[in-house]
Amino acid sequence: MLGLNGAFAAALAILSTVLTAGATEVMHRPDNFNKTPNSFPLEAHPRVHIINKRAGQKVQTAYFTNWGIYGANFQPQDVDPTQLTHILYSFADISPDTGDIKLTDSYADEQKHYPTDSWDETGNNLYGCLKQFFLMKMANRNLKVMLSIGGWTYSQSGHFGFVTSPTSRATFVNDAVQLIEDYGFDGVDLDFEYPSSAAQGQGFADLLTELRSAFDSLAAKKGDSTPYEISAAVSAGAENYANLVVPQMNAALTHWNLMAYDYAGSWLTFADNQANLFGGERTNVSTDKAVKHFLSAGASASKMTMGIPLYGRAFENTDGIGQPYSGIGPGTIEAGVYSYSALPIAGAQVFEDTVNVASYSYDSAKRELVSYDTPHIVQLKTQYVNTNGMAGNMYWELSTDKKGADSLVGVGLSNLGALQQVQNHISFPDSKWDNIRNQMSGSTGGSTGGGSTGGGSTGGTGCSAAAWSSTSVYTGGQQATFNGHVWTAKWWTQGETPGQADVWTDSGAC
Repeated sequence: MLGLNGAFAAALAILSTVLTAGATEVMHRPDNFNKTPNSFPLEAHPRVHIINKRAGQKVQTAYFTNWGIYGANFQPQDVDPTQLTHILYSFADISPDTGDIKLTDSYADEQKHYPTDSWDETGNNLYGCLKQFFLMKMANRNLKVMLSIGGWTYSQSGHFGFVTSPTSRATFVNDAVQLIEDYGFDGVDLDFEYPSSAAQGQGFADLLTELRSAFDSLAAKKGDSTPYEISAAVSAGAENYANLVVPQMNAALTHWNLMAYDYAGSWLTFADNQANLFGGERTNVSTDKAVKHFLSAGASASKMTMGIPLYGRAFENTDGIGQPYSGIGPGTIEAGVYSYSALPIAGAQVFEDTVNVASYSYDSAKRELVSYDTPHIVQLKTQYVNTNGMAGNMYWELSTDKKGADSLVGVGLSNLGALQQVQNHISFPDSKWDNIRNQMSGSTGGSTGGGSTGGGSTGGTGCSAAAWSSTSVYTGGQQATFNGHVWTAKWWTQGETPGQADVWTDSGAC
């Protein structure tokens, strides 16, 4: 039998495991974000070992990080909007004292000029990633872009402590409404990691309720038929969701984004699966367990997305799952975390556990294990989403996915079925930016994500403009000919017939 001290130490070790499993600290800006990522030889033809053996109107939500434009060199133009319904632009920060929201990288967010941007435009115009995503929205009208606030880094040091103050919550809500109007967002995503008390949990729920009221009022004021959206990233770990007031939150939220990853990592003393759907005997965490908790607590399955990691957690000098390890490896951008695009590392074999629905690579020579999702595992997880009537998938984060058939975003899409068709918002008449206010009229173009921008000429009159086409996109100032007249678009339009829609001005016979 263990002595008293030994038993106490063992209990502490178990408690430490339970309290830390499910932490989603991956959702932060790495210290080396502006450095060239580490590279490793890729196993081109990994041997896969099987351990055991379509709904419609789904959402595909993915995070885009503003630091990804640096070391990872992942730009808005690298996003395929046809595979997504929601882009969560990450992250904005909050003042813990006042509740003020602030963007975190003015160059990436507002200033960077892309090749199609002009340096000679007059007025107060938005550039950077946020201009590119607004252009992408105009060309892909079912794509929503939301501002994500918080994340692991900006949840630390009491950054969300403001939620217990009604005055600070009011400041946050006012800022959120203004940021939507200024930058052309379709809503906000809140990633609070995590409410540490019942008071913080109630304050967070109250914040969401107050946001919903303000967003509904904004839509009514503008005559918008499409609501502005609110989502919350929530943990799958019981100790991290314990203080959430689920029924009240559910009434306010458009979506719950379940962070179904980071179940294992450097905080454990043993290697384990970091995103298992079932099982979790050692960590006491599984996605299925978390989903069942939220549903039983009052969340709507139709509002809940399943998080899919586009990265892997590494364990060095280990004999396998459940075994001790020493070291976590250099990772791609930060220690212990490898981009999915870099996996499996050369020399490793891939193991798929279809009982727990988890996978990992293992190099027996180096004794290196990396827990990550393979396309087959994402297929099985997406089947679970469909079977349980969930909203769809969420991905952290886009810069680390693969291209082509092995893209996990693509695999999720192909197994979900038809995507939700809800138009985004493009009318922001009170924006502080001229080009957002006028819907890019006269502004040089950029990210369309494959959408047609085949509008006619800009400026002037006469029959030199191309014939109007119902499939082409026209922005403010562009012209087209129709029924013997030249028509000039007032703002963004597609499929609206000249002479029948107010968006067109008759510029005379030709």
